[in-house]
Amino acid sequence: MIGFDLGSEAGRERARLAMENFGIAFFESNVATGQVVVTPNAFSMFGLPAPPGMPVDRTGFWECYHPEDLESARATFAADLRGERNRDIYCERVRIIRQTDRAIRHIEFLGRMFGPPGARTHIVGMLRDVTDVAEAEERRSLLVREVNHRANNTLSVVQALLRLTDAADVPDYKRRLEGRILSLARTQTLLDQAARHPAAFALLIASELAAYRDHLTLEVDEVPDLVPNAVQPVAMILYEMATNAAKHGALAAATGEVRIEARCEGAAVVLRWAERGGAPLAAPPARKGTGMAVIQSQIRRLGGTQALDWTPEGLRAELRFPMASWAGPAADAQPKP
Repeated sequence: MIGFDLGSEAGRERARLAMENFGIAFFESNVATGQVVVTPNAFSMFGLPAPPGMPVDRTGFWECYHPEDLESARATFAADLRGERNRDIYCERVRIIRQTDRAIRHIEFLGRMFGPPGARTHIVGMLRDVTDVAEAEERRSLLVREVNHRANNTLSVVQALLRLTDAADVPDYKRRLEGRILSLARTQTLLDQAARHPAAFALLIASELAAYRDHLTLEVDEVPDLVPNAVQPVAMILYEMATNAAKHGALAAATGEVRIEARCEGAAVVLRWAERGGAPLAAPPARKGTGMAVIQSQIRRLGGTQALDWTPEGLRAELRFPMASWAGPAADAQPKP
């Protein structure tokens, strides 16, 4: 076998170290027969039972591919066999469904194809589980998108401040506007502190909605402090709702107002958001924007629910969060009035 029957004791030891310490599996695939010889750890990677002998049919591995990746993976494999990418290296990353626990894993292949394009005979190479790397890349990509989205929203907030700030003369306007912008600059510091400790809901409103404080009416009825894990999701919900109101709702007008109520009802914390005083709303939004998607994802993150009503006066929303997600399991165990 040309793939990993390495012959020398040193070669075998290198292969053993690669398999045990780096999770690398080795394979040799016969293109003509569809048979493959692999090291035993490849079967564990796919959650397949180890066979009594080699070679085995390649189909068993293909059947583990994630349905969303299978067609493109087969097309890439066939294109490489035909030489359409002008290379003898086969390199691919796919998702599989591990058969033992149905977990989605990311597997990376790297190999050398032998034989001329269109008449390949063998592929020899290695594969490894790169799920941790792939998930880290996805988290970084999501973070970049969230940062860009928040930066764009901040510009919208500043535009709203220009519209909402009312003053008798230019010096007064300048003073009021600078004060609001400085309050925005303090917001992230307050949130960073709150994210490490329990936070009062009033503090969250003060930090996230400071720019709109002259246009808010608050009614907070003994709502418990948020546990650290709930601080960021609730802050993002408030921020996105305020930004949406500044773009399209009541906070887009100097006369606009938002009423926020927060109270405990049974085993839930209920937030009610009601806009008024803006331009009359002719109809609900035709499509769900990024901001609303963020709101809904953070509500789901806390196991909450939402009810939205787009009235002519503006958005009315009722958000419900389990007490255990908001204030922790201990608060949920307390008797409710």
